Amino acid sequence: MLNDKKRYELSQSLVSDGESVRALACTDTTTTTTDCHLMSGSEGGILASISLNSSNGNGNGNDTATATATATVSIQPGGEGTRHGHQITALLASGNGNGNGNADGDADSSSIYVTGSKDKLIRIFHSTTHALIHTLEGHDNAVTSLSWLPCGGGDGDGGIGIGGHGWILISGSWDGTAKLWYIPHTVTVATSMDTALCRCIATLPGHENTVSVVGLPSDPSNSNITRLATGSAGIAQGNVISEHKIRLWEITLTPLTTLTPPNNNKSAPTASVQLKNTVGNDHNGPIRGVAYDALSSMLLSCSNDGTVKVRDAHSGEAIATLSFHTGGGQPPMLLHVASMGDGNVIACAEDGTVVVWNMVEMNQVGGGGGGGGGSSYKPQVIPHPNTVWKIIPLDKAYAGDFATACHDGMIRIFTTNSTRMASDADRAAFASAVEAAKAKSSTGPSAEEIAGLPKWEMNTTNPGKSEGQVMVFNKNRKAIAAQWSAASRAWIEVGEVTGRNENAGTIDGVQYDHVFPIEMDAAGGAVQKFQIGYNNGDNPFNTAQTFIDTHMLDQGFLSQIADYIQNRVGADAGPTLGAGAAGATSSASGPTPMDLDLEPSTSTTMTSSAKTYQHLPMKGYRKFETGADMKILAKVCGKIREFNSSAIDNNNLSPSEISSDGNVLDSLCQTIATTNRYHATSISDMELAIILKMMKDWSLEHVFPSIDLARLVSLHPDAAKSSRSAVWNSIIHAALDRCDAISANSSIQGAPKTAIPMLSFRLFANCFHGGMGTQSAVVDATNMTRILKCVDEYATSGNKNVRLALVTVLLNAASFMKASAPAGGYQYNSGTDNLPDLFLITVGNICGSGLYEAEAIARLVVALGTAVLIDGTWLAKAKALNMGSMLQHVADQHGEKARAIATEVRSILE
Repeated sequence: MLNDKKRYELSQSLVSDGESVRALACTDTTTTTTDCHLMSGSEGGILASISLNSSNGNGNGNDTATATATATVSIQPGGEGTRHGHQITALLASGNGNGNGNADGDADSSSIYVTGSKDKLIRIFHSTTHALIHTLEGHDNAVTSLSWLPCGGGDGDGGIGIGGHGWILISGSWDGTAKLWYIPHTVTVATSMDTALCRCIATLPGHENTVSVVGLPSDPSNSNITRLATGSAGIAQGNVISEHKIRLWEITLTPLTTLTPPNNNKSAPTASVQLKNTVGNDHNGPIRGVAYDALSSMLLSCSNDGTVKVRDAHSGEAIATLSFHTGGGQPPMLLHVASMGDGNVIACAEDGTVVVWNMVEMNQVGGGGGGGGGSSYKPQVIPHPNTVWKIIPLDKAYAGDFATACHDGMIRIFTTNSTRMASDADRAAFASAVEAAKAKSSTGPSAEEIAGLPKWEMNTTNPGKSEGQVMVFNKNRKAIAAQWSAASRAWIEVGEVTGRNENAGTIDGVQYDHVFPIEMDAAGGAVQKFQIGYNNGDNPFNTAQTFIDTHMLDQGFLSQIADYIQNRVGADAGPTLGAGAAGATSSASGPTPMDLDLEPSTSTTMTSSAKTYQHLPMKGYRKFETGADMKILAKVCGKIREFNSSAIDNNNLSPSEISSDGNVLDSLCQTIATTNRYHATSISDMELAIILKMMKDWSLEHVFPSIDLARLVSLHPDAAKSSRSAVWNSIIHAALDRCDAISANSSIQGAPKTAIPMLSFRLFANCFHGGMGTQSAVVDATNMTRILKCVDEYATSGNKNVRLALVTVLLNAASFMKASAPAGGYQYNSGTDNLPDLFLITVGNICGSGLYEAEAIARLVVALGTAVLIDGTWLAKAKALNMGSMLQHVADQHGEKARAIATEVRSILE
């Protein structure tokens, strides 16, 4: 164990903007050696500038900053224009390596810092003025990791720059790639940087989902050759996540002599990339972070399995495992790892644990296992009240200290220097906050929570929904649990709730041992929030599957959600009867939300002053993805082959397209079925052309299997990309033509009469979700008008599947229009057809039909509520048509969910 002299203690607790702190970096704003400067990035996209000022520092190491030091915090120092559209996930400064072991000692007017965000963008800021210098675009998903690529240029910056010309930035993303970017280094003022030279110079593809990056020391014998390491999160295979890998890369840059300071030839360097080695699956879970320890010259990686691997920096092979014990069962997921540069390795976890391993002391006592396997060495464990997302070592007078970025909105600094330790009162307050967080798992519900419970005397008005359902009631100001008996149609009292699981709660009136938040990226950086309920003893995969089915999510999320449940609950979770009167706790004090990432589309962000609603507006898109498995697709292929033999003239598919021996059709179906490989597979132009040919040329009796294929293919990211917009425009036209033909031809009966409109509407709904190529096809003014007319034509269909599909089209259309509406209001007209009128009249026709089921009505109500929030025109037209009372009347007949949403819509309209 670390002795008392070397144990870390709390030094300072700071608040930036109050939101969850997701990223930190040390930056250079001054040449003084005493003041330490931090930048923080929050979940709300806010930057904060924090100066740790030493009251008596002289620049001579740890003893220069004392407990009397003060901190100055400036929120959004670059102005409102520099606010990010989504959470800030990574920060990096030219003056600090942030635990990567490649710190840049530069402190001049050219210093910069860089941010990565879930909006896919990388932003470059001036360290002193905080002006936004440039934005780098190129990733297709959230940017999650940043590091500098050491390039031994001898410019006095510790090896990060290229001979005084600039920096090479490494970025990792959820899109499965790492990228190298050239950022020119203007010696005078960074805001005059030649941004035309800022560009991506290399892409490192083929990773398994989220990528973590770190630069490694360059080749001492050749300054043009440098190295980096990447770690990947893995992919879902069956019920496990595997194929998480460490990769070692060698980068050869343009010879530095070809660049003349200050880069007068106006050219960026080029880079050739070679994968040198790969190590896979030696962690038992996704890799969440990588770092380089300069003292030992070792590579570090941390994982969801709760361990840190110490690796040979050239081969990537693990030579030691750092672990720790928290007293529970399954260790918490480690989210970030960093090197202090003095022999200490630090990591942070989703349960709020920060762990400090001293490599020197560990080796002295033979504790290579880091506290496991009988080792006598025990690392220091520092608990926090909530998740710790990032940790960074500090510099200058605070060298040897580190800072933590916490989900509770706090930035905490820890030190081993007694002169910088917080007062006894402050340290006691921190310990109390940690204990209070732990106490939630054992204390009973508060008086406020009990007051919010349904009254026991009124339990007959709250009938259960299924046998054995558990609810908690307020009986004589005590929380009592009751179980529903379907046979007696009554609640049976179980007993008083005297303790609770911290995460216990209710969803839609159903009591769960655990209620966890899940956040999904939606249009334009918006976040759609869900809750998942889990009871001890349930199969996590069954729970995850039910959640996916309920919310119509991508099947590829199954293992990710199940893994999240298992890590949150722990392997040894015993049966706990929970209270959780008000449901799950908020993200500020409850469980950390899981992020599910869907491809965002163009959107605007609602301002913080806008009125918010519980159910509105719709964010993101519903989709129809069932059928993406080979058993069902084999039947589709068989039906296409059967119909192909009936095609006449030149409309049939060729033998190479249709035969059963490895042809284009079977290859397409195999790609569609392998949903967990969508990030690594592609759809060819020929495959899309086959679908379009069938949809355009085949008869009404034979065309519907091709529409079903188009529905599934639209969800593949490669098929749906922007370069395919023309073919998707043709596919949408073909589907609309077939729907019109069915409507005009009453002689068509049987499967085609129902299948063609149902599958076409499902295709249209999926196109909003798929990608820029599919989305641009359905939101085209002419196509959108035709689609809404088609929806109205089939609004009184006698088939419930058709009805649910067409309502989903309305829901997704409203979500798109609300998300993409410009600040001045949304105007969408095509010829004499007015889109709001078409939309609202169709909603009215559906309400008046009396045909729709509860789920379809709930989606319809959300669609209308979202539409009336688009702008004043939509709101005025809806009011004129008295849509509020009409919708409320219909919703009242279709359950509590529809009724609650309709009440919100009516409040907007009235």
